[in-house]
Amino acid sequence: MSNEPPIILVVDDEPDIRELIQDILEDEDYQVITASDGKEARKAVANHSPTLVLLDIWMPDIDGISLLKEFKQQDPTMTIVMMSGHGTIETAVEATRLGASDFIEKPLSMAKLLRGVELALAQHQKHLTIQKNKPEPVGKSEQITLLREQSQRVAHHDMPVLLQGDSGVGKHCFAHYLHSLGHYSMGKFIEITPESFPTDSTKLIALAEKNCLFISNVDRLADKMQVLLSHLISSKQLKQSQLICATRVSLEQAVNRGEFLEALHYQINSIMLVIPALREHVEDIPELVHHFVDEQSTQAELPYRHFTVAAQNRLRNHPWQGNVIELKSIIQRLLVLGDGDDVDSDEIEQILQAEAQSEQVEHVSDTKGIDYDLPIREAREQFERIYLLHKLKETAGNVGKAAQLAGMERTHLYRKLRTLGIDSKSQ
Repeated sequence: MSNEPPIILVVDDEPDIRELIQDILEDEDYQVITASDGKEARKAVANHSPTLVLLDIWMPDIDGISLLKEFKQQDPTMTIVMMSGHGTIETAVEATRLGASDFIEKPLSMAKLLRGVELALAQHQKHLTIQKNKPEPVGKSEQITLLREQSQRVAHHDMPVLLQGDSGVGKHCFAHYLHSLGHYSMGKFIEITPESFPTDSTKLIALAEKNCLFISNVDRLADKMQVLLSHLISSKQLKQSQLICATRVSLEQAVNRGEFLEALHYQINSIMLVIPALREHVEDIPELVHHFVDEQSTQAELPYRHFTVAAQNRLRNHPWQGNVIELKSIIQRLLVLGDGDDVDSDEIEQILQAEAQSEQVEHVSDTKGIDYDLPIREAREQFERIYLLHKLKETAGNVGKAAQLAGMERTHLYRKLRTLGIDSKSQ
């Protein structure tokens, strides 16, 4: 990371204000350049690539809002703070809608100015970190390469993006990738399911503002939620957000069956990315294996294991009904349950067969072990008991390994076992 102080461009047509701001910021060890109008500001941006621009609203040759819009179109990552002695709420809203990170009213106090600059620079650094660590989808196949390129082209558009693909193919990954590339990458990634979809339009608008709104399983939205979402899109009340929807089914077919609002289908289907099933790009499996092993060994602190070529080939020949999520789960089990440094094809075969048998057991448990007439809380307890008993059986009663497979803290699992009356030692 560079130790050079940030370069701040101050754009204001009043010399006294430019000099005052310059003196204050230089006393804080910032590099400061100044411009008195739009022409000088454009030249300064081109020559110095400032980290932060402090931009006045009123100038002789061009208004600051127009210059803000111009700069953000050239570089959406540019951090700009607006200044004005004639500011109104409407002006501030318009500036933030166009990408300004803050709005400072004149007369400027030293404390107000420095605080605004500190916050804007912190936001800029956060954006750089996001860009550096953006969750780029893994794979070198033609399909995944094309989807990455398409994502890079469409992320900056204001139109909604629809992701279509089977369960587990990586729709969440591509949604996060689009967020990292979009205008609102500095904002939050907010996922809404059909069950958690707000019934209050005001709440939904507030959630979406300057954020990425990801609606999973959009095809399962209730009718009135579909109508609400369609209204908010058509009335442009979600225009200050990035809207991404995902579905496992064809929305066109859902429209034909009368299950999905035709108007909403057209509104969110302008840009559609179809995520392929894993069996359609099995050449990416070696790279995915490497990615998941690195991820689990660093983030989950599981032991690193090397997958032999034979093991990778066996994985490539599996049908992968659960797609990428199933592959990740298998790799996690191999890291938790295995002992040696290498994973060979025999170990892969054993765990795939065990997985197939457990699916049969779970299917029987799902249909016969749960009383569907019970209230949801008691039915959930029945499911948790079946699920945890299976994990303990899978790990020969090892609570630590069972906790890793279940994605739980060991102490939390011990408490849950006691609550459910399960003796881990008897498994």
